[in-house]
Amino acid sequence: METYLIDEQVEEILKDYKKKQLTESLTGPIISFLTHSIILLLLFVFVTPSSKNISESIQVVIEEIEVIQPPPPPKEIEVDIKELENQLTNETPPIETIDIPSEEPDIALESFNDEAPESNDDSDLNEYLDVVPHPTTLKLTGLYGGRNSNGKAGKVKEGGGTKKGQNAVYKALKWLQKVQLDNGSWEDDPAHSGLALLCFLAYGATPLDQEFGETVKKSMQWLCNNLPEDRCWDRAYSHGIATYAISEAYGMTKIPFLKNAMERGIKIIIDGQQECGGYDYNYKKGNRWDVSVSGWQFQALKAAYVSGSSNPKLYQTMKKSREFLKKHAYGNKEFAYSNGKFNHKNMTGIGVVSLQLLGDPSCKEVSESIETIIDKRLNGYVWEEARKNLYGWYYDTQAVFQYKVINNEYWKKWQRIFEKELVRNQHKEGYWKVDGINYYQNLKGKIFSTTLCCLQLEVYYRYLPTFRISKNFTENIENIEDIDLIIE
Repeated sequence: METYLIDEQVEEILKDYKKKQLTESLTGPIISFLTHSIILLLLFVFVTPSSKNISESIQVVIEEIEVIQPPPPPKEIEVDIKELENQLTNETPPIETIDIPSEEPDIALESFNDEAPESNDDSDLNEYLDVVPHPTTLKLTGLYGGRNSNGKAGKVKEGGGTKKGQNAVYKALKWLQKVQLDNGSWEDDPAHSGLALLCFLAYGATPLDQEFGETVKKSMQWLCNNLPEDRCWDRAYSHGIATYAISEAYGMTKIPFLKNAMERGIKIIIDGQQECGGYDYNYKKGNRWDVSVSGWQFQALKAAYVSGSSNPKLYQTMKKSREFLKKHAYGNKEFAYSNGKFNHKNMTGIGVVSLQLLGDPSCKEVSESIETIIDKRLNGYVWEEARKNLYGWYYDTQAVFQYKVINNEYWKKWQRIFEKELVRNQHKEGYWKVDGINYYQNLKGKIFSTTLCCLQLEVYYRYLPTFRISKNFTENIENIEDIDLIIE
């Protein structure tokens, strides 16, 4: 009995002990939980801002901002003369042969049959001209900027030219390219080769041109390699034309080898001037002078001047040339052919263009002669008369075009006739053939007539502006870039 009671007591004691242990073990955590809960509650009440304060401290302002749209960029207009190539399917019909009684050719149209010494030493020139064709032409700026694609399009439009006229130019260049000899010349003739090169240069073609680059390169090589070292080609005609082309080529490309040839050619022209200021066949120094021969020398002098010739006598030579035209070659509103002979009407345009190039585009000799060209030459601008007048038309077209800054109405009258007549009479293959003179029937004659017609149709962008010949060009000049070229 006592044992039973003792067991119950022990069991009761153990239960109490376990309760006490459990209570002690839970007391700490419960107190800790309550303590932290109270702390968190206090933080929430006293530290966290009320929603009212938040709404008062943050203000959202929405304003409508006017958006100004930038103006649309100007529409870029790209006009490429090359696109005219696609219109060549509308070719002009072949020219019908017109039977005209044969006449003696104008003395100004005598064939340029010059023989030049051959030279195979073209290594220096190849160093500068051996370039890879590029899809676009060499960038042309300054005086020659009008010869790039956009420049040509703008100039043609400004001058009243047409797409048909420029199609004719392109076809002429393709034909000239076709008949160029492998050595780079046209019929081994310096005059015809120079005229042909001038046609390509006027079009803006340089050795970098994709289509005509090789043609231009080979032409430059042939002219430079065959230019005599210390004498002219057999005739002053040939020497003047070839030097003119070389000088313009240097002005456009600045290839050093061309400058060397230009300076050699110009020196011969300067040394060959007569005391009166004119020129004669083979640079003779006698009493006879010849405006037709002189005209090509004057063009060469001007091209060399613009291109940067450093010859110290160039300025005085050009000044003397201008005085010669006024004092000796002019009379009765026209220019003489030779020593007072006013029987060749083709000379008047030569005199006008020469004075314009030599820096006196508004003198009375020019203005009076322009009236003669309009009154006596314009009505005769029909292809049937080309056998007598084509040589003069080359100059007449340039003269009236350049004079348009003084009287644009004259140019409008001339332009309406000359371009249509040339386009209408171009052969479908691209050349022009003149009937009535035997000289024009062979390939040389076709080349000659084609270049004269092509250069007329290129007048819108090929013709350099007239310049007053600066007195800063003296024998003491050291830097050619210091020459003051003033546009009239």
